[in-house]
Amino acid sequence: MQDTERLTLKTKIGYALGDFGGSIPFQSVTLFIVFYFTDVFGLSAAAAGLIFALAKLWNAVCDPAIGSFSDRIQTRWGQKRPFLLFGAIPFGISFFLLVAAPQIEAKFVYALITFLLFSTAYSIVSVPYGAITASISSSPEERSGLTAWRMAFAILAILFVGGVTRPLVDSFSTPQEGFRFVGLLYGIMAAVFTLITFGTTFERSSVSTPGHLKLAERLRIVKKNVPFLLLNAAIIVHLAAITVIATLVNYYFKYNLQSEALTPVAFVALFIAAALALPLWLKVEKKIGRKLTFNMGMALLSLMLIPLLLIKNPNPFFVIAVMIVAGAGMSTIYVFPWSMVPSTIDYSEWNTGQRHEGLFYGFFYFSFKAAAALGGLLAGLGLDLVGYSASAGATGTLSDNTLTGIRILLTALPIVLMLAGIVFVHFYPIDETMEQEFHKS
Repeated sequence: MQDTERLTLKTKIGYALGDFGGSIPFQSVTLFIVFYFTDVFGLSAAAAGLIFALAKLWNAVCDPAIGSFSDRIQTRWGQKRPFLLFGAIPFGISFFLLVAAPQIEAKFVYALITFLLFSTAYSIVSVPYGAITASISSSPEERSGLTAWRMAFAILAILFVGGVTRPLVDSFSTPQEGFRFVGLLYGIMAAVFTLITFGTTFERSSVSTPGHLKLAERLRIVKKNVPFLLLNAAIIVHLAAITVIATLVNYYFKYNLQSEALTPVAFVALFIAAALALPLWLKVEKKIGRKLTFNMGMALLSLMLIPLLLIKNPNPFFVIAVMIVAGAGMSTIYVFPWSMVPSTIDYSEWNTGQRHEGLFYGFFYFSFKAAAALGGLLAGLGLDLVGYSASAGATGTLSDNTLTGIRILLTALPIVLMLAGIVFVHFYPIDETMEQEFHKS
């Protein structure tokens, strides 16, 4: 029978604080770890790149394995929440160790080990954390509302990290001391907020799965879930597009617009608009459904890139205005994929009689990381293709062809990727009528 009980504000905020706490170290790694590795810890750019590649390969194994393991345990705290309880402190410690900048000779080995430890600790907390969405309520609307709270706090974490980290680091006599303090502070915040989420959430349902599943069996279960595969395909291309945009905005403002100082303003405008638009999209969802609302938001983001493609040298403040509207469209990717994936788990249970929440969330989290890797690869290869080089940029001698190439990479490439994502979501078969079928028994 469908669970219609509404989630309390305490539960929603408590759950959302977990993403705030988890996103602070995760976004710190996303935004600053390359700079830390090369300019603070003293690694080469090639070494930093290799560490990233090895971490991504590890996540391909780690995320699904942790998700599958979380499906097999039974405790008095539930199946997913114990990972928050026992993973919170190791998660915080692993981030501190990652940016502790010890004065040692084996820097590559230390950086690799601590990055793998951090990636593992993040997966131990984040994969079961995400899976709680599917077990805390069976109502699609409640799941969407819970996800909106969660993603609003995740966006706040991005703004916090982007605005506070460098001033904190710069307030110390050396960047090593600064990052060490940031590691301690953010590690404590991550652990405390994760524990708050453990204490304020609950699980209504338990997963019934057979014993240990071999990798081939896990892949077979995922392969049979067509809605899940379509949703993941959409996520990979949509987030790859957003990663391309985020990467190229820095070059676009610096070289095309000659307004590098406005780059942080553009990012803040983008994410504040995304956070403010979340309640609006939830109202739209009630009228037209999640699938169409998701596609509307991504279509709006795509449309906002067209004027930047067509206008060679727009006013920087016009670009920021465009990014505000684009951020409102981008907002949908922070809500609807996370509220749609529980429905794919319901679909699997409907077909097989078994729930594999952790397994599916493990693969879902890996899709996000694969999307970031794909977006970074496309941006890097694209810049190389259009003739960009750091040495030429330093002297201000980028050719017109390179500047045009940067503009096309920022706009046309993401538009193509997002159109593909819209098609994938269009064929996503789960609608409100099918969801009612899931919950009849």
